[in-house]
Amino acid sequence: METTKGLKIPKAGDFPLFYKRYIDLASAKDLKKLSLDQEMFIKSIYEKLSKDQALLSYGVEKWSFSELLGHITDTEKLMHFRALSISRGEKSNLPSFDQDSYVINADFNAIAPDKLLSTFILHRELLWQFIDDIPQSKWENVGSVSSGPMSLSALIFIIFGHMEHHIQIIKKDYLPLIG
Repeated sequence: METTKGLKIPKAGDFPLFYKRYIDLASAKDLKKLSLDQEMFIKSIYEKLSKDQALLSYGVEKWSFSELLGHITDTEKLMHFRALSISRGEKSNLPSFDQDSYVINADFNAIAPDKLLSTFILHRELLWQFIDDIPQSKWENVGSVSSGPMSLSALIFIIFGHMEHHIQIIKKDYLPLIG
């Protein structure tokens, strides 16, 4: 299945098995439509959140609404950077990252929910400009992330599948907190 200008669902072996769950959540969908649906869903929640509501969490050691959106945006930025690097033929191993450490060190709870939302939306715009400009011949590029193979196409599917994963969590665990 081709979803956008040469982007095909990645094949097994072009990404670490850990990411298969994210790729599966996005692989049968038109990524442009999925992206727009995801953005509308996130807007529908974060545009209405008060500063106090943005600090709510559904459990001990679970992220707040603000921390969750910050995590999503950070992850998309990192995957975007990896995709940029691999699209340009980077041969060096790209490092992993500790999501919990990133959230703690970012202090997303000190950032207004509308600013977190605008950052997410802006990054999505930049991401799509990048995706739309990737030459068709580069979609098959494979680089190295955390000492394992990672294809450019896998990274794009991971971005949207990761968001689908978190939308499921938001619907199940976060929305009941705000009614």
